[in-house]
Amino acid sequence: MPDEPTIEEIDVFFNAKSVAIYGASATPNSVGQAILQNFIKPQYTGKVYAVNPKYTQVLGVPCFPSLQDIPDDIDLVVVAVPARIAPRVFEDIAQKGTKAAIVISGGFSETGSRGAELEDQIVRIGREHDIRIIGPNCVGVIDTHSHIDTFFLPEYRCGRPRASNVANISLVSQSGAFAAAISDWTSELGLGISKIISLGNKCDVDDDDLLRYLAQDDSTQVICFYTEGYDPGKGRSFFDTAKRVTPHKPVLVVKSGRGQRAKEAASSHTGSLAGSDRVVDAAYRQAGVIRADNFEQMFDMAKALAMQPPAKGNRVLMVTNGGGLGVMTTDALEALGLGIPHPSQDLQENLRKRLPAYCAVGNPIDVVGDTDASRYDIVFDEALKSDEYDIVVVGMLLQTPTLGMDVTNVIANHQRQSAIPFVVVAMGGAFTTKAGEIMELMGVPTYATGEKAALAAKALARYGEIKYGAEFRKSMRSDKP
Repeated sequence: MPDEPTIEEIDVFFNAKSVAIYGASATPNSVGQAILQNFIKPQYTGKVYAVNPKYTQVLGVPCFPSLQDIPDDIDLVVVAVPARIAPRVFEDIAQKGTKAAIVISGGFSETGSRGAELEDQIVRIGREHDIRIIGPNCVGVIDTHSHIDTFFLPEYRCGRPRASNVANISLVSQSGAFAAAISDWTSELGLGISKIISLGNKCDVDDDDLLRYLAQDDSTQVICFYTEGYDPGKGRSFFDTAKRVTPHKPVLVVKSGRGQRAKEAASSHTGSLAGSDRVVDAAYRQAGVIRADNFEQMFDMAKALAMQPPAKGNRVLMVTNGGGLGVMTTDALEALGLGIPHPSQDLQENLRKRLPAYCAVGNPIDVVGDTDASRYDIVFDEALKSDEYDIVVVGMLLQTPTLGMDVTNVIANHQRQSAIPFVVVAMGGAFTTKAGEIMELMGVPTYATGEKAALAAKALARYGEIKYGAEFRKSMRSDKP
């Protein structure tokens, strides 16, 4: 694992016991008011102060002309003032002795030379006084455990994610808009989120700092990144760190800027250099970072990696009660390069002895539409004893009257006892969705389509290859009987 020279410096952003909102405002719907509202909710148990010479209190919170007037130490300052006065604010932060600041304001290097000069000034002050900075031009952080929340977007428009008892993912996003959208989206998905961090211009704290920190964070099981590019001299450090982190914790990334016009847009958006996509792609592979094409793919993969152990090989068994679902999912698995070996003669004979004669015992194994949970139980029992498969993908069509909710217990029990990763695909409406929620409470990721389930299986195999290296098994047996 990487050494941790900045772990405590970064931890304050997520566990600050006292926070000052610089630029807090009594104006409804203002950025300064919206951020302050997040900290006066009962979930946040630390102290909160407002800083603005116009007021003595805002929303019932004591308001001071400067940080020097606050009688207590301040762990974290959230800066929501115009860029032109940010250097004066940082002089105040330095005099107070605070060591962490999140700069929400825009108007810095993303806007041109004048903004870049202002950004350079706050960076210089930060370095001289050991102040770590997230931003500028960002929405900051959400931590679902400490309830630090600097997003200035009201909850009725931007939902907040929740932590999970089963699996938790952290996202680092260069784009504040994407960070906000992911917050809103994951609040509806029921996907466990530990932290969302918007980095903006990355003037100080960058992807590498967050990767080091999240690698040590027990509440984060999978680390996800959205980036538009890496600044010169910093990309190599990120990939060096990733090489040390990925054997211990999965790292996924969505990187934009594949085409020339997108690179130009990235530069004007956050001042980043997108770089050669082919070079970056090769660096991801060498570092063990799994690249996704989009956010939906990334979170489908992250859910599986957070809930299930990595696969020790790429041999997949498909078990289903619907032939069409089995064929469709098998197509998707094959398209992703996963092995779908046919059962051995011994395994076929054992299955035929225990299943009705009209069940298909190839791969996929079709326990057909009149099944109950007991046929799934038989297949899992025999297949897992055979040690012929590394991943099990289960098709679970619950529209049939004979298949009850008890199938969720059968699946979860076999997964726990075998330590083989399971992925479920369950297509349908409200009843099926409820079964999927139950399945995921038991720690087995469930998807609405075969393509999504196949992608999850591929991620489990790819991460197994990253984690186990030469020990990873690849299917050499033909998929023919």
